[in-house]
This record gives sequence, C-alpha cells and structure tokens, in this order.
Amino acid sequence: MPSLFLAFLVFLTVSIQNSVASETLTLDQAIFKATQNSPTLQKAEAQAQEGRWRKIEGTILLAPSIELSANHFFVKRYQYLDLEFGGAPVSIPQIFPTSGATVEAKWLLFDGLANLDRYRAADYSKDADEQNFDWTRFQLQEDVTLAYFKVVANKKLKDAADQNLKTIQNHLEQIKKMRSGGIATNYDLLRVEAQVSEAQAEALQAEDNIQISKEKLGQLLGVIDPVSESVDVTGGDLDAPAASKVKDLKFDPNSSKRLDLRSMENRVAASDLQDRSSGKYWVPKISLGGQYIMYNNLTDGITDWDKYRAAWNAGVFLTWDIFQPAEFAKAKVETYKAIQNQKTLQQATVQAPVDFAFWKKRYLYNVTLFDAKKADLTRAEETLRLANAGFKAGVRTTTDVIDAELDLFRARAGIVNAQMNCVEAKTKLELALGEKI
Repeated sequence: MPSLFLAFLVFLTVSIQNSVASETLTLDQAIFKATQNSPTLQKAEAQAQEGRWRKIEGTILLAPSIELSANHFFVKRYQYLDLEFGGAPVSIPQIFPTSGATVEAKWLLFDGLANLDRYRAADYSKDADEQNFDWTRFQLQEDVTLAYFKVVANKKLKDAADQNLKTIQNHLEQIKKMRSGGIATNYDLLRVEAQVSEAQAEALQAEDNIQISKEKLGQLLGVIDPVSESVDVTGGDLDAPAASKVKDLKFDPNSSKRLDLRSMENRVAASDLQDRSSGKYWVPKISLGGQYIMYNNLTDGITDWDKYRAAWNAGVFLTWDIFQPAEFAKAKVETYKAIQNQKTLQQATVQAPVDFAFWKKRYLYNVTLFDAKKADLTRAEETLRLANAGFKAGVRTTTDVIDAELDLFRARAGIVNAQMNCVEAKTKLELALGEKI
C-alpha cells in the first residue's frame, strides 16, 4: 500500500512538472509571444530608441550652449607686479576674486557646415534604425511561422511513422504465426524483422525532429531554456501549395517593402555625411559668445553678498586647430566605415534578386512535387487495396502487402515534406519581397 501511494505521488509530481514546463500555443499566440520576449527584437527596438536620441543630440548641437561655473578659494597667494614710481620700486599684489560665479553662453556659427552634416547624419541614422526595427519584427514573424509549421509537419511525420511501425509490427506477429504453421519461411521472418527495425529508427528520428523543432521555436519565442521548457503547438494543418500564388511575382529592388535594404541605404547616407563632417576638422570655427561674472575680490567670505560685483563681456571668437593628427586619424576611420557600409549595401542588393529567383523556383518545384505525391498517394492506396485483396485470395504474399504499405507510408511522408518545403520557400519569398504573399 505505501508503495502504491508513493508511486501515485511520483506520477502526480511528474504530471504537474510537465503541465508547468509545457506551453501550447496557436500561431498568432506564438508570434505575439515572440514579439514580446525576443531579445533580437528588443535589441533592434533599443537601437531605434538610440537613433531617436541621437537625432535629438544632433539638433542640440545646432543650438547655443549655456554653462554655469562657480569657484571659491580657501587659500591663496597673490602674484605681484613690480612697478617703479619716481625711481622707487613698488610691488603691487594682483588680487583675484576669492569667490565667483560665471554664466557663459556660446553659439557656434560656422565650422565648415560640419555641425549641419552631423545633424543630417543623425537623421538618416534614426530612419535606418527605425526601418531595421520594423524589418527585424517582420523577419521574426516569418521565422516563427516557419518554425511553428515545422513542428506541425514533424508531428504529422511522427504520426505516419508510428502508423507504419504499428502496421509492420502487426505483420511481424502474423509472420511468426504463419511460420509456426509452416506457411512462412525464415526469410520472410528476417525480412519483416529488418523492416520493423527500420520503422523503429524512423519513428525515433521523427520524435527527435519534433523535439528539435520545438526547441527552435522556443528559442525564437525568447524562452530562457528551450531544452527543458517545452513549447508545443495546438495543431493546425499545412497549406495546400498552389503555383498561382507565386508564378506571377516579380522582384523590385527599389521596393519600399524591403526595409532592410532601405535601412542600409540610410546608413550609407549617414556614414557619407559623417565622413564629410569629420573631414572638416581643419576648418576655422567662428562662434558668438558672452560671459556674465559675479565676483568678490574684497573679502574672503563666500556669503558676503554685498561685496560681489558684476562684470560681463560679449564678442565673436575664432578658433583654428592648425595641427591635429588625432582628428586626421578619426577622419580616416569614418572614411573606411563609409566604404564598409557601401559594400554591405552592394552585397545585399546583388544577393536579393538571386534569393528571390531561387526560392520562387524552389516553391514551384515543390508544388509540382506535391501534386506528384498526391497522385502517388492515390496509387499507393489502390496498390495496398489490391495487395490485401490478392493476399486474401491467396495470389499475393505478405511481402507484397508490406511493400505496398511502405509505399503508402513514403507517399504520405512525401506529401508532408513537399508541403513543408513550400512553407519554407513561401516564407523566404516573403522575406525577399518584404511583404506577405
């Protein structure tokens, strides 16, 4: 009795753990969970926020700056100025304020338009980051859709493999009985046993494929440990592929839907402007500026407010960095960053139509294969019916029946694989086009 109670507790604990660790989702729920939890999407969103603040920073650089400073000296030793009055030398201390506060305003008027280039570069970068975020979200939705249907397909393949294994095991039992009655031979028994082993291996592989596809889906959903925390799907069916969906599609490299390419173009524009801005380090800078100073050089008390006096100035300032080797190096860094961005865009632009053409052909091929597998399924079902009828009539052997059942299993698996390949090709085509088909 205690052992039965202990076994019940173990069963209950395992059941609770499985119910907690497993989460069953529809496709829409999976996409929503991914958009909420995906680190990749969260990183892209943070980059978009960074781009917006970078533009604000660029805007502020065009505006005047105001700086407040204050000082108070606890100890001091004056400098002395030596003068002669009537031939007699006199040393006069050069008194400086013990306490003071300064408000300084400065407005950069001209630096070769480098500040305007930086602002425009920040604007392009902001647009690029926002487009990259939208593209990352679209790409994540496509990846989740593909991973979701891979779980669906692997489950269907597992069901077919289990059914095939069960059928062959039933035949094995029949062969054993027939061998005992002298109807079947050892050859028949060994052949069926080999087929059982093969079917068992296929069923195990199908089970592993389900687990692997679930882990991939969990990874996309942002699950912390997709190996132990199982994510499952509610079911669903694979779409019936049709050539009419894609046969008239054409690739447009200038389509606004390809947000990844548009993002790269904006990054190229931003890097070109940043390069041009950094190359103007040698240009003289002209600024407007002014100071308002409150100071006390009469007493040492920081709170002697009646002793403070005011001074102010305003004017035009010119600065010119004649020799700045570090700025020259920084300018070269920006130059080669711009070249890298240009080549990245060039590679992506060349690759995009190639990807589109490949996945379009892949989809159309698998549509043809799907139609062929449907015809194979019809023939396999009829062949199995005839084999069973012939076996009952004594004109067919168990080998003929098993071969017909294996052909039926392969036809069913072939249909699922063709459907899954079409789902993958359709997903990649949508990524190539930048929009849903």
